[in-house]
Amino acid sequence: MRGSLRRIVVAAGVAIALWVTAETAQTPRLVLDHARIIDGSGAAPIEDGRIVIEGDRIARVGPAATIGVPPGAETIDLSGGTVIPGLIDLHFHIENDPKMALRQLSHGITAFRDPGQWDEQFVELRRMIAADGISGPRIFTTGPHIDGDGPAYPADSVVARDAEEARRHAELSVARGASALKIYFRLPFASAKAVIGVCQAHRIPCTAHLEILDARELIAAGLDGVEHVTSFGVSLVPRREAEAYRQAVLKNNDARRDGRYRLFSGADLDGQEARALYAVLRERKPFVDATLAVFERRPPSPQGPAGVGGTGSASPPPRDAKQPDLTPVLVSGFAKMKQLTRRVSREGARVVMGGHTEVPFAGRGEAPWRELELLVESGFTPLEAISAATATAAAFLYRGRELGSLRTGFNADLVVLRGQPDRDISAIRTVDRVMVAGKWIDTAKYRQY
Repeated sequence: MRGSLRRIVVAAGVAIALWVTAETAQTPRLVLDHARIIDGSGAAPIEDGRIVIEGDRIARVGPAATIGVPPGAETIDLSGGTVIPGLIDLHFHIENDPKMALRQLSHGITAFRDPGQWDEQFVELRRMIAADGISGPRIFTTGPHIDGDGPAYPADSVVARDAEEARRHAELSVARGASALKIYFRLPFASAKAVIGVCQAHRIPCTAHLEILDARELIAAGLDGVEHVTSFGVSLVPRREAEAYRQAVLKNNDARRDGRYRLFSGADLDGQEARALYAVLRERKPFVDATLAVFERRPPSPQGPAGVGGTGSASPPPRDAKQPDLTPVLVSGFAKMKQLTRRVSREGARVVMGGHTEVPFAGRGEAPWRELELLVESGFTPLEAISAATATAAAFLYRGRELGSLRTGFNADLVVLRGQPDRDISAIRTVDRVMVAGKWIDTAKYRQY
């Protein structure tokens, strides 16, 4: 009996040892050593840190002196470098350019959300990702915009003529895999509320480009997020002025182009209307995706007029000499947009990062970098800007327990920088390595896209 028991114990021990050995062999371990670590939470960097990665997850992270190196692990010395979580771009338009997503991946954008597009537009990107055997970028979609009559972007929208039709469109997008829904500004209030209700029922975020809808009303009704700082325009001015702007846009979508700058230029950020907005923000704490980079306007310079400049930027159409020069209005309006972005964050809104893909003062695939620089120009600290593109962005995706932070158990999505972005946000441009799900990306390849 004792011999049998001994044999059973020995056999069990051998089986456990073989299982542990097999698990060790199947789960590669990687140690990133002696790097400065910015975890995305807003905390000060760990100056001499260590990250242990097992498979596609972070196993341990902290000061190198407190974390051991697992047996058999590959170790990479990152002395002099900074590791941050993979950046999340919450306003990326794929359009007809799937290569742009991979170029942005080489710039550290390991996840993105397209805020309004048909599912078919992502087929080619997903095919490219599968063909290359890579794990990213992680793709989040909303389906097409849900808009009202005379949609701003007909090719990217579904039109809802009443609340029931809006609800049906919303349910269909969710059934087809949308991880969020987006309301567009021509959708009437009752229909917008119906879409919000669908999102709440399915526990996914609802975001919106408001423009001529009052942000105070929609946020109070349960809207999770706001796309573009310009969505607050009619909430900042007296009702009569807001209605004039609303009617102009209802008559002609292009009235927004210069009208939004005029609206902001004259807005009082401490006025009665603005204070009413802040009260709602403090209560509801919505996410705000300001997309400042797409609205950026600069004073005239030797490089050209406002709206021209920066690597890769495109010149706007020539101005009609008979029309007044709007440069002062454009510049002052944009300055007010930056001020409001910082102000809403202080009033309870959670600001995130959205690059908007093609913007006036950034090269191809560099819009997210420019957006982070503009957040800092608006008064955010570099660490706050990084959090906007990592932990806070993940929260807006409802993925705050798996993405956006360098924490135990989180996905191993990260970026290695040569510089120190907590001291100079422009160091976000010094990308050396990019990892998604524990695997390094061929950044040299995708930077050619």
